Amino acid sequence: MAEEENKPKRHRRTNVDIQADIIKAAESLIKKKGFASMLVTELIKKARIEPLVFYNRYDNLGGFYDEFVKRYDYWFKDVLTEIEFPTDSELGYINILKNLQKELQEKSVMLELLRWEIAEGNETTVRTAMLREMHTLPLANIYEEKFKDIDISAISALIIGGIYYLNLHRDRSKFAEIDLNTEVGRKRIEKALEDLGNMIFHYQDLTDYRHTVAEKMKENGISDEIIKKCLN
Repeated sequence: MAEEENKPKRHRRTNVDIQADIIKAAESLIKKKGFASMLVTELIKKARIEPLVFYNRYDNLGGFYDEFVKRYDYWFKDVLTEIEFPTDSELGYINILKNLQKELQEKSVMLELLRWEIAEGNETTVRTAMLREMHTLPLANIYEEKFKDIDISAISALIIGGIYYLNLHRDRSKFAEIDLNTEVGRKRIEKALEDLGNMIFHYQDLTDYRHTVAEKMKENGISDEIIKKCLN
């Protein structure tokens, strides 16, 4: 009887504790072996729960992933929920790109999600990719309203796609002699993103200035032919 009284009491996990353990277990397994290779049985074992506990929360692993990725997808968790800088500013644009690079430069859940989406087409990967597209459209629209003379959405797609590829490719070989596994390589990419952002915004500023000058010249009776020659 005395021995039983001296036994340490087992901590009873709350529903919040259990959910946190499931998320933590999934993060660990995905970083180690990727989305495609993780099994429900492994997740249940690592989270120290009974199968019924998991299935009371989710219909299947795909249902779990639908909720899980929102916690780790850069565009959901950072840009769309925690962004604190003006999104239509030069600094805001550059920070979005630089922070995406930082998010992917380590072995992250976001990087594994991109790897899975490219490698395998299934209901979950298609859905996560489409949700990302749908939820980031308002952000794209903000920049499209600001940039009238260049296709900022297409330019951004090329830059972001390049960031994705460089990080997915980094363990295979260097790219243009840049090694993203080194601090020097990461700094070069970060500086390049700053330079690109500056060039994009300065181009728009120059274009706006030229339009203003053209209007002033026209108001002063200067012909379109001379205006075009001067501004070109």
